[in-house]
Amino acid sequence: MTPADPDRSPSGDWGSTPSRGQGVSAARTGESLSVEPVARKSRLRIALKAGARAGSVAAVMGLVVSIFEQAVVQIWAAGRIHPSITERIGGAALGASFFGMAAWIAGSLGFLVAFGRGVERATKVKVVCATAAISIVALFHAFALALRLMLGSSLTVSGVQFFLNSAGHMMSAISSQYIGYVLMLLAGAIVLSGLVAMTVRRVSRAPITVRRVEVYSSFGMTTLAVVAIAAPLPSSITRGAAKTSPEVALIASVGASRRSERFTGETFGVLTGAALDSPKITARAEWSANATEIERRPNVIIVTLETVGANHVGFLGYKRDATPNLDRIAADSLVFERAYSTATHSNYAQMSVISSLFPRRGSALDMYQRLDYPRVLLHDLMSPLGYQTATVSSQDESWQGMQRFQTTATPTYFRHAPDHEGERLDMVTEEIAPDEETIKHAIQWIDRAAGGGSEAREPFSLYVNLQSTHFPYPIPSEAPHPYEPYTPKGTFNYVVWERDDLPTIINRYDNALRYVDAQVGRLYDALAERDLLHDTILIVTADHGENFFDHDMVTHGRSLFEEEARVPFIVHYPAWLDARHVEEPVSTLDVLPTIVDLLGLDPHPGLQGESVAWLGLPGAERSAAVFMNIQGWKHYDGIVCMPYKLVFDPDTDESALYDLVADPHENNDIAKRRPEVVVALETVLLAQIDAQERYHADDEEGRLFRGDRFAPLMLPCPEPAELDPP
Repeated sequence: MTPADPDRSPSGDWGSTPSRGQGVSAARTGESLSVEPVARKSRLRIALKAGARAGSVAAVMGLVVSIFEQAVVQIWAAGRIHPSITERIGGAALGASFFGMAAWIAGSLGFLVAFGRGVERATKVKVVCATAAISIVALFHAFALALRLMLGSSLTVSGVQFFLNSAGHMMSAISSQYIGYVLMLLAGAIVLSGLVAMTVRRVSRAPITVRRVEVYSSFGMTTLAVVAIAAPLPSSITRGAAKTSPEVALIASVGASRRSERFTGETFGVLTGAALDSPKITARAEWSANATEIERRPNVIIVTLETVGANHVGFLGYKRDATPNLDRIAADSLVFERAYSTATHSNYAQMSVISSLFPRRGSALDMYQRLDYPRVLLHDLMSPLGYQTATVSSQDESWQGMQRFQTTATPTYFRHAPDHEGERLDMVTEEIAPDEETIKHAIQWIDRAAGGGSEAREPFSLYVNLQSTHFPYPIPSEAPHPYEPYTPKGTFNYVVWERDDLPTIINRYDNALRYVDAQVGRLYDALAERDLLHDTILIVTADHGENFFDHDMVTHGRSLFEEEARVPFIVHYPAWLDARHVEEPVSTLDVLPTIVDLLGLDPHPGLQGESVAWLGLPGAERSAAVFMNIQGWKHYDGIVCMPYKLVFDPDTDESALYDLVADPHENNDIAKRRPEVVVALETVLLAQIDAQERYHADDEEGRLFRGDRFAPLMLPCPEPAELDPP
């Protein structure tokens, strides 16, 4: 006969009560016991079995919560993530596992810590710890569900960072539109935690016997949860789990590459290698030596407008007369009709304009914490050429780490919103300087730098950032408001608007646009008055556009559709450039390379864009594809090779394809009809992303790349034959 297991009850159950030196009968009556010394291994075993009951109860409730979440998302949430039945079942199992694991581990630890003070006290501590763990997991799921309902976005590191750095906008949306839902979610989390507490407490008062199945199920749940988070699962499995499990979605967004494992063939490898074969950093010395022989040194000004899409400026077809000054500047300039921003959120898009560096560096939002790669910003480029340099901005450049990115070894004059001592305008997440004050200060700096136009002074380069066209479109009260009414009556926050208020909201935006346009006109006229206009390269562009219920979205940072991605791009340099319109796609990466070209210099090896100064003339063409991305609320990567735009979603490993000529409003996804085009464009896009991620990786290979070479080259579009209609 096999000796009896000292931890097993006569009924065949596993007792969670200590059996060595602690009579089982006393434990079953709930008496407070004076626990005699027990071996450490036995204590841990007893505690794990004591927590198994809490884990089993929590798993059942976790299963209910996961099913509820998936039902709510299916009915109400926006977005393109549509899980399969298998993925839904897997998500429910993972939800149960995470709830059960949290309760089991927390309950066991609580029981173990209080073990020396008797079973009754240990049991109470176990209930408190398990309940706290379940409350945390439930609140985590509530936050993830709220994010999906508000933005159609999975819970990712980038999403959390954006939420925290846009807390003003988010709290405004929550308080005005979602407070009821939030209270319901919080109430649900509290009720769930209470149910767990009462249930665990009740079963803990019963005879303390933990069935073998509860121990095994707790171990199995924990194993499943840990494997889902930590194991090197194939990316396709991880993506499937991330669709329905917020825990997996969050962990999957940290650190690892998100590119599809499909693209590992010879062509993909050749393209990645070609992108990584960028100029060596030592090439900068040769470029600088040649640049000393520069013959012409015009002044350089870059003006970046916040949230101004190509579809809202008159010279590109907007019917309302909201941009009269931009229109008159464009009439005497090189105008790119199809210019694309590198991203549709400011922290990426603006930094690309002044650095010509593509912002896609890792799998999550880059907040410029690690800046160990070579970068050449506008002031770095111009100062060694003998230019005085400055940045004058209406925004708080510290948002999302942008000021860190702009701070280099090159001294330069820098002024942004926190330096403005007068009244500021409320943009919810920050207070901005009035654009009229920014332009006033920029003109004063020009007067100091140019000495009233004296040729004895050094030339200057200036970066100006104007902000009033960002939501909620604030302008000074005394500024003209030609379009009325402009005060929405219903819900109006960064996330949600009332459709009935759309005409009013557009009036509000166009008032802000008219105000910003007037400031650009003031700068232009100041240059003319000082006889600086003819010999100044003036470039006006924007960081991204805005949605006004386009594709059922509002504001920006949501997509790579044309309304958000296309921006104005004007190059005014009458001394060298004739006025003309160019239809070929270009990127805001091309701003700095175009300036270098207009200075008569060779391409700088540290810039990823290329000069577009001569596009539209015989024999001139752009060699690289146009790339875009988002790493904020959403995560998309995009490529434009006319007539197509492809948008890749790394969460689903799927692409959308649009014919921009036949379908300029992108209403018809033709990816399934043109699979050969999808494959051709995906291969180029993901090879570029792979090169970017490998170059910027925080590993030995990445450090070697960054220490030896500039950022990857931008790849060309596929051969025309691969994109031609069948």
